[in-house]
Amino acid sequence: MLAMASTGCHHLVLVLALSQMFLPFFLSVGADPVTVPDLSQCQLATDRPAAGPNAQNTYRFNCCIPIVPDHKVVRFSLDAYKSPKTRVRHPAHRVSEEYIAKYNKAYALMRALPDTDPRSFKVQADLHCAFCNGAYWQGGAAGNTPLQVHFSWLFLPWHRMYLYFHERILASLIGDPSFALVYWNWDDQRDGGNVLPPMFARNSTAVFDANRSASALSGSTLIRLSPASNTTNMTLVALENLNAMYQAVVTARTPDLFLGGPYVLGSDLTNSTVISAPLGGSIENTIHNGIHYWTGNRNSILGEDMGTFTSAARDPVFYSHHSNVDRLWDVWRSHLPDGERPDFNVTDFLDAEFAFFDEYANMVKIKVRDVLDISKLGYKYKRVSSDKLWIRFSPVPVSNGSALPAAVASGVPFVGPSPLNGTIELGKKLVARVQRPSALGVKRPDHSEEVLTIEGMDVMRDSFVQLVVFVNLPGATNTTLTNSAEYVGTFNVVASASQHRRLMTNLKFEMGDNLKRVGIKKDDEVVITIVVKGTERVTIQGLRIGYEV
Repeated sequence: MLAMASTGCHHLVLVLALSQMFLPFFLSVGADPVTVPDLSQCQLATDRPAAGPNAQNTYRFNCCIPIVPDHKVVRFSLDAYKSPKTRVRHPAHRVSEEYIAKYNKAYALMRALPDTDPRSFKVQADLHCAFCNGAYWQGGAAGNTPLQVHFSWLFLPWHRMYLYFHERILASLIGDPSFALVYWNWDDQRDGGNVLPPMFARNSTAVFDANRSASALSGSTLIRLSPASNTTNMTLVALENLNAMYQAVVTARTPDLFLGGPYVLGSDLTNSTVISAPLGGSIENTIHNGIHYWTGNRNSILGEDMGTFTSAARDPVFYSHHSNVDRLWDVWRSHLPDGERPDFNVTDFLDAEFAFFDEYANMVKIKVRDVLDISKLGYKYKRVSSDKLWIRFSPVPVSNGSALPAAVASGVPFVGPSPLNGTIELGKKLVARVQRPSALGVKRPDHSEEVLTIEGMDVMRDSFVQLVVFVNLPGATNTTLTNSAEYVGTFNVVASASQHRRLMTNLKFEMGDNLKRVGIKKDDEVVITIVVKGTERVTIQGLRIGYEV
């Protein structure tokens, strides 16, 4: 286990495993899918500053969504919600002035609706606050378990549903069924998408939010998908961004790596075990979380708006940000060189059900299986050629040969099935030798994944933290660049000091591509370095290695 603490009472527990195989996503996980909770049972969402003079204060928010009469509750069907014309979502930095004016008009009308209207901007923001900050309990027998739509396979489909109805409301308000959200093309490192889109940077418009970081407000500062990176070389920032995209999207070939692991009725992120904890996917844990932190105002009391889940959806750029996340899910499924990639095909995933408000102020119950094909939902994304830069990115190794002999000679510990005992101060990184399954005679199929698993992470999300993983680079520190082949991946933890701020989750990173590029594919052991940024020290309370075979 790896425990992490700081003056902000940040706590992290980790168990490392090197996994040969991936979760058998074609099998049922043997539980019941999440259903719409009892919406009459709602509690206040809370948030607390991570640091500063207000750090001990607790702020409470009423994010409870309106209750509608029974005749206003409907079940979603593709026929009933069929769009007369395919809506096309364009990159935000390329739309015309005419479209920007239409966009601002739609949001101005949404903001003008009374707060009690389910279509209002306030209620739209409350939807995210409520289901991401524990305002509701899960339904049925799990009625004492908070419902959370982050950190698992629910993340991508829930946000797709959210944007779908949000977009329909905006279109209805301006009487234009072809109206579509724009997407913030922050993965674009060539054509100008990797700054805050200018349409959102204009003051005194309906899509402007003053509660953003200085970097975002400048409208010209390059985004850092690895927010804790401290290089001032903008060429290197772009290369780090490309590698972040490559590792998070291209090498995450299986649904549990990309979408995240199972979250079913009774799953409790605040009271899990290593075995039962859900698993955040690469798209969520890395680049999605990084954009939230980069955009939020770090000088505000709570890091709002984008910097904390309580308030993130109050910033109109949130919907453009998540439109790009949704686009990347579509790219991952259908537009990468290795062909179609499958989503999960189990009822616990497909029949998970949620509720949103449509353009008629109806409450619509909708299942994950309804939203997996965006063409059936009536929208698509404008393709951009800049995607090729990260899809074809080829990270270059910076190490010279295997680091294993020197690691053994210098006493880097081998971590096996038995946990290390006691507490070991490690500063801000952990270096360990990990035995690969091949050393035990376990043979992998030619095209199977080799996955580094970090299990049992126990986090108090009081402040932002970044966990960066390298292979064959024992000398990596918190200043080491992440544009090399040795960079495995990142977990960005978005701060949330709510009453449900404790997070227990597992992480997985595909590492076979890294080992091949670094040239240590045949080594029986590998050297793993975990660098923790945003805290003062890392403590080892117990570390063990296990295998999924």
